[in-house]
Amino acid sequence: MKVIVGLSCWVLGALQGAILILVPVMMDQGEMTAWMIAIPLALGTFIFVIGSGYWGRWLDRCVVNQRPLSLVLALILFGFMLSQLSFLSLLESNQLTGTNLIVGLCFSRVLHGMFCSGVIPTAQLWLAQKDKQGEKLIWVTISTNMGRVTAPLLTFVPLNVTYFSLWFVLFITFLACISCFFLMYYQRDNKQLNFLSSPKYRLADGYVGATTATVSTAGSTAVITDTLARFGSTIMMTAFFITLFSSQLQFSLGPILSANGVLTAFQASAMTAQLLLSASISALFSLFVLYKLLIRSTPLFLSFITLSFALGTVLLVLDIQLMLSVILISSALAMAPVWYTATAMGSTETRKARVSASISQAHTLGNAFGALLAGLLLTWNSDYLFLGFAILMVLIVLGWLRLYRQSAPLNNAVVNLPRQSVIEK
Repeated sequence: MKVIVGLSCWVLGALQGAILILVPVMMDQGEMTAWMIAIPLALGTFIFVIGSGYWGRWLDRCVVNQRPLSLVLALILFGFMLSQLSFLSLLESNQLTGTNLIVGLCFSRVLHGMFCSGVIPTAQLWLAQKDKQGEKLIWVTISTNMGRVTAPLLTFVPLNVTYFSLWFVLFITFLACISCFFLMYYQRDNKQLNFLSSPKYRLADGYVGATTATVSTAGSTAVITDTLARFGSTIMMTAFFITLFSSQLQFSLGPILSANGVLTAFQASAMTAQLLLSASISALFSLFVLYKLLIRSTPLFLSFITLSFALGTVLLVLDIQLMLSVILISSALAMAPVWYTATAMGSTETRKARVSASISQAHTLGNAFGALLAGLLLTWNSDYLFLGFAILMVLIVLGWLRLYRQSAPLNNAVVNLPRQSVIEK
């Protein structure tokens, strides 16, 4: 099951990276501007926001009703596969251009948002058991970034197929979907349905289940509830600003490189692929190596990602060392979501999927508005795009510092909970 969960996250990252790389090609083939191509991409992202909340509530009910996670994931992957197939079919139809292509792509992206919005909550719910600092949860981000690394590498495969990377991602989605169906039937035939939890649980061991439980220390519960309510909004806003920054940067790379007319659409796509590859490799290095070293001391962790992010943003705004700036920004923005997602999900035992879904919604809103805003500013005046990067950098850093201060009482309350704090009924 872990392999299928990892493949699902890989597909999500690979598809996103492949589409961003191919933006200049799609603009040229479909006779569209950056603003026009941003419309269907943003629409699918808005549907993702709505879908994440739905999947989060449904997944938590699956825990209570002891339904196998493989059934849910099989449904998600099947719908995800259909959305990719429709998207590719429209792009391969060279007769569709302009408004007609935009309408078709909008339909495909709606289907995309409905199903792919369940991937992250499902994966995080599976991995969040007995994981307070995100050392298991980190594999969701690692798998997604591995997909983002693969996407630019596929661009350099010596095949004369324009959308080869998208076809390859579709093939992997098909394999993951078939594997999930086989796993589901294997579990059913052997009467070994793989539930997320047992009918009874103990909070101290990190299990969730269908029993009714009460925390014996009412004071600690009140502190946790109050603190979570206060810093929840900070997490949502910070998550929104992070992906707003990242989405604007990734979407604008291709159009900026091809705007001066020196590079053709395919050359701009190749250069974008190199930049995204460097960004993904730096993110993977940060997640594999730096996160586990730095997370032991939260002040040190925040100091490192703040310095990397600030320096990268300054280089980006001043148009100095574009490759280095992308690497520094990516390394910082890859680690921060793991930290605050682990903090939020560690504060609850029965609403993990909904907490994960809420954070995914905030990230997704940033993605949606980032593409739209980047397309609009590129059409209007690209100088304002770089001014926006500087403002967002300040807001994100302030959000990190505020979250650190607000989450301290919650961490203390969780640590001080008594071992036998749950009464099973």
